[in-house]
Amino acid sequence: MAELIDGREIARQINAAVKENILKIRSSAGRPPRLVSLIAGGGEDAEIYVNMQKRTAGLVGVEFSTRTLGADISQDGLAEEIEKLNSDRDVTAIIVQKPLPEGIDHATAVSRIMPEKDAEGLHPHNLGRLLRRDADIVPCTPGAVMKMLRVRGIDLYGKEVVIIGHSAIVGKPLSLMMLNEMATTTVCHIATAKKGKLQAHAKGADVLVVAVGKPEMVRGDWIAEGAVVIDVGINRVGDRIVGDVKFSEAAEKASLITPVPGGVGPVTVSILMRNVLRAYRNQNVGV
Repeated sequence: MAELIDGREIARQINAAVKENILKIRSSAGRPPRLVSLIAGGGEDAEIYVNMQKRTAGLVGVEFSTRTLGADISQDGLAEEIEKLNSDRDVTAIIVQKPLPEGIDHATAVSRIMPEKDAEGLHPHNLGRLLRRDADIVPCTPGAVMKMLRVRGIDLYGKEVVIIGHSAIVGKPLSLMMLNEMATTTVCHIATAKKGKLQAHAKGADVLVVAVGKPEMVRGDWIAEGAVVIDVGINRVGDRIVGDVKFSEAAEKASLITPVPGGVGPVTVSILMRNVLRAYRNQNVGV
């Protein structure tokens, strides 16, 4: 039976370190870091994530505020709001919450954020730094996955890593981060599934990361004996929250596995706060 990777405990460790460092910088800077969340449209899932951000921000000493925009906001209107926050010296970092109204492109919106205020690490400048292996502010969920593997002492050098899901927010940046650790990295997507090769790739993984948003899609017979399984998915099924992996089956095969909830999610929010800390530090160099 697999051991659990306790995301809540790892998040507590990150939060404690972030809080300590914020207190040190604040003594010179004279003001706390401030994270502003832009919300347009939203929904129940967005509200849950925002509440998690607000709660964690309070724990670590980050001022957190939301700016709610109408669901009829245009791409240009959203860009104008971002420009206002870019020019506000009291704003340390900005996050554009998903989902956005129809017709609003998230990547375009994020590209209007100053790279040094990009809380999610998704600005093209910050993503490009992943290629150079000198990224400071990193995408939150990939950063969470890497942190969890490091805490559990997983040496990725030469490991067969399979990522199911190639989104710009998780799969693609995570693949770069894995390559930077010298993992042999395979990224699977819908075309892999259509060719009938998804299960075969998954079964060859030493480390399997699943981020597709399909409840319990990955079953136990997809998992190699002793593999490490990282389940990024968060799905509502009736009154339950489940991941993209059938946990009860996968836990019989894996050596380590993340639960849902209580796995990657809490660490993702803590990495967001770590990004705010890094933005705060960079904006107060020499203070």
